[in-house]
Amino acid sequence: MEHEALRQTNMAIAARYLQAINDWDFDVKRELLAPDVVFEMRWAPAGFPRRIDGVEAVMEFLAPLPESIVTEGLYDIHVDTLHSDPGEVVTFYRSDMRMVRPVEYKNEYVTRFTIRNGRIVRFVEHFDPIPLILAFGGSVTPPSL
Repeated sequence: MEHEALRQTNMAIAARYLQAINDWDFDVKRELLAPDVVFEMRWAPAGFPRRIDGVEAVMEFLAPLPESIVTEGLYDIHVDTLHSDPGEVVTFYRSDMRMVRPVEYKNEYVTRFTIRNGRIVRFVEHFDPIPLILAFGGSVTPPSL
């Protein structure tokens, strides 16, 4: 597949995955993830895994989220690829989540997808962990400077 066509295809796959998050469409998520996918949350707070290996483990991690989150509310989504590799897709987006507990959770994300042969083989999500901690009822005490 020509470079630009592959780039467009992979950007569409990443955008479709993000839309599946918004739609709580677990079937589409499963369809887009490779069997040996690696899901990383590099800056996840304590209590959250930093790495999950394999589609079944990822789906097991995602399955209970609707018990805490009514809607993900992802928006301002920008999708691009690295110039050197159209299979490396970088996305920027924001969330305005509705939680089951009446608490506000907003965040900003930079996520890198590695896509090979039409499937996501790696999904690395970067976000500010502090708003997540607060939304789930935790607290953060800053040090005195």
